[in-house]
Amino acid sequence: MLKGSSTQLLDLTAEQVSSWLQSFDTVLSDCDGTIWHDDIAIEGAAEVLNTLQNRLNKKVYLITNNGLKTRRELFDRAQRLGFQLPNEHHIISPTSTIVDYLQGNGRFDTKKHKVYVVGNAAIARELKAHNIDSFRAGEREELAPTDKWQDFALREFTKEEATVNVGAVVVGWDEHFSYCKMARACHILCSNKNAAFLVTNKDAVHKYPNFHIPGTAAFVSGIEACAEINALEMGKPNPFVLEPYIKNGDLIPERTLMIGDCLKIDVGFAHNCNMRSLLVGTGSYQLDTLAKHQNLVQPEVYLPKLADLLRYL
Repeated sequence: MLKGSSTQLLDLTAEQVSSWLQSFDTVLSDCDGTIWHDDIAIEGAAEVLNTLQNRLNKKVYLITNNGLKTRRELFDRAQRLGFQLPNEHHIISPTSTIVDYLQGNGRFDTKKHKVYVVGNAAIARELKAHNIDSFRAGEREELAPTDKWQDFALREFTKEEATVNVGAVVVGWDEHFSYCKMARACHILCSNKNAAFLVTNKDAVHKYPNFHIPGTAAFVSGIEACAEINALEMGKPNPFVLEPYIKNGDLIPERTLMIGDCLKIDVGFAHNCNMRSLLVGTGSYQLDTLAKHQNLVQPEVYLPKLADLLRYL
């Protein structure tokens, strides 16, 4: 099979699928839309990943752009839904990648610096679990009805504590995103050129059956524009996410299969990292729609749902 061939796995012989299964040692699986929807497992997904791990001796990791939960919380969900991962280090999430980055960044002093969070409280919980201080995560910050932007700026940004010892700005999905938050992030980044600027992911939109909502990219784009700095992405499809695992010898990209439901994010990530790719049709892309997205990198193989692999295991 050639990479980017969009081969329907169900059209292959048992021998061909067996050969394909032997071509990788490690499995990375996306979560939302691939193995579960919110807090409900997709039928057969846990059995497939457990069989790959326990019977075929593949290393299995779950990788997600979900920055609304800590790594531990995601591990607990996986356990609850029947996925038999050895430990929480088999979860790769933006919140844990942010911690790894800050701890390894020589310009960020975990004993002195704090993080301004435009995003939800899970980011703060992950940082706190690793003794990194943060502020404003999950909070509202809006102009009062009697305020003008000048009043807000003079009141907030003339304070020394507005920027002193703030070593990073982290942006995640934020239902309370506001002008004030964008202004504060811009002020910090423009006042301290050494401050890290990180984002959990740059997913542009979250797609649901009946509606679409703005993703994290919608929030971070405004801050990037006014601060004139590009945020470093802590999720797929940035290859940086896998650097610690590659350096530690936990996986070899060429011998790793990436399973996902999104062409741009999951298959794009596999392409960026030189991994194999399997697209499942339980998300936004089905086999008959791949032709409509020829501008995006195509998967190596396709399955309507992950459970369809069970017949070959």
